[in-house]
This record gives sequence, C-alpha cells and structure tokens, in this order.
Amino acid sequence: MKKLNKYILVLLAMVVVIPACKDEDLVVLPDWESGVNAYTVVAEGSKGDFLSGNAAQDITFDMLWNSIDGKNTVTKIEIFAYFSEAYTDPDGNPAVANYGGADGVSFLTIEGAAVPANKVTTSFSISQDDMYEMFKDSSFDYDKDGTATPVWGNPDKPNRRASSANFKFVPGDSFSIRWELTTADGRLFDSWSPSVCTEFPGSNCSYAWSIVCASEISNPVGTWVFDMVDDYGDGWQGGYISVLIDGAEAYQIGLDSQYDVGYAIASGSESIDVPAGTTSLSFVWSNDDYNSECFFKITSPSGNVVADVKGASAGPIKLDLCNE
Repeated sequence: MKKLNKYILVLLAMVVVIPACKDEDLVVLPDWESGVNAYTVVAEGSKGDFLSGNAAQDITFDMLWNSIDGKNTVTKIEIFAYFSEAYTDPDGNPAVANYGGADGVSFLTIEGAAVPANKVTTSFSISQDDMYEMFKDSSFDYDKDGTATPVWGNPDKPNRRASSANFKFVPGDSFSIRWELTTADGRLFDSWSPSVCTEFPGSNCSYAWSIVCASEISNPVGTWVFDMVDDYGDGWQGGYISVLIDGAEAYQIGLDSQYDVGYAIASGSESIDVPAGTTSLSFVWSNDDYNSECFFKITSPSGNVVADVKGASAGPIKLDLCNE
C-alpha cells in the first residue's frame, strides 16, 4: 500500500541513521551547489490555446525565476518551441508528427538587463504567426515511402493554408515551449531534477497547448458524465474536478481514497445535470497527491468526449469542442 510503504521507509531510515557511535571528524558533508528554477503560467485574461480561424488570439505568459537558496542569479533565459500535428498513417492508424527535434526551435532569448530580478515576473506572447515562421519549412514522410511532403502543402490537410491569415494551423495541431536558465556562475538549468517539472511547488519546465475550435461551451445544459480511474488502484488522494456553473463552483467530482473508505477504488463514474438557463460551464482540476495516477474522461450531453486526461495538472481543464 502506497502510504504504508512510505511509513516503512521512514522507519528504516531512522534505523540506518542512528548508529551506536561515530567519529564526527570522519563524517563527510556534501557541498551542495545553489540552484534555480522557473515558473511560467498563462497570464490573467489570456486564453490558454490558439483558436481555430482566429490568428489574432495569441497567448501571453507570465514567467519568473527563483533562486532556491538566494545565492545564484539568472543572466539568460532561453525559450524553445515545438510543433506537432495529428495524421493518419498508411495503415489507417492515428499518429503524430513532431517538429523541433530534441532541443526545439529557439523562440526568445532574454538576457542582460532584460532578465528580471529573482521572483519578479516578466511577460511574453506567442502567436500563430510566430509558430508558422519557425516551422514553415517543415516536411514529413506521412506515407512512409521515403518521400517527405511539406507540412504546408500536404493534400490530406487542405484546410491548412500558408496563404491564409487565419488557417495556417488546424484542429489536431499542438504546440509547446520549454525554457533554459543560465546562471552567473555559468551553469545551465533546463530541468533542475526529474521531479521539478511536475511536483515541485512553484516550478515547471514546459507549457503545452493546441488549436481549439471554441474556448467556451455553447450549449452546456444537460447531463454530463465523468468517468474516473486511479491507475494505482487506491483512489484519488485530494484531487478532484471542480465544476463551475456561471462562474461559481457547483460540484466537486472525484474518487474516494482507499485510505479514507478502507477498500480499494480503481475507478468510478458520476453524472451531473446542468440546469436550463446556464450560460457558462467550465471545469478545473485541483491537485492530487499523485497527479500521474489520475485519469478521467468528461462526456457532454451530446455524447462527445470533450476531455480525455491522463495525469492531470492543476488549473482549467482543456476541452476538445471541435465536434460539439
């Protein structure tokens, strides 16, 4: 059991670190290096995705860096971009083509006097045109026949048009950025530790978004279904889906924790009825102790799965409204 295992490890650690006697002169203490990390979020009032057919809607980010112990200073911030597109492979299977390689394409460099002070926010924006300029020469071997086809020129995606101001990207296209920090002592921080990107409070290493058909649910009235899974099998520990009706929280949807109810819970389903007269509906994820174990689907009254999430992260839940 997850929590029991943690208690056992703590007890073992106590046994190991309490010797009968020791020579203090022989104890070698590590000389820990200072560290920095960054935190980037969508700015208040900015949309978190690109809107299909409206290239004027860009995304604005707020970023700050943090010196873990106050002993180091960031002198340069570099931001790199990636682009991915969904396609169907020659066998008829859904697939994804990725562009930008392992390192990504350089989008923005902030250095010198432009670098904000420790824990001071700086802002930057990224648009569909920015993404197009970085990836416009991309090509991919969609048919696996050894011949690469230009992304903007693929006959299977006639709606993606380089000549169009608003349709350079189409639903199924997705994007992400990551960042690297260079410090005054010459060290480079792109991922301070394996857990800093997902578990360290006030820190992340990337942000992902996509092309969406709509940013708001046009007809929220009816029965919504939530199918939930905990892939460890012990329920959710603190995580839940907050349902906001006309901006106010109306429901909290989640799986009971095994440690609260005393038995294993691997999955569950719950439904809610959104009443007539509702003008807005949205969903927000509140962090679980183990986000990576929390899976869920949200199905709309029309029967469409508008969210299929594996390993949730805190904040508004992104919805696929292209078929709504």
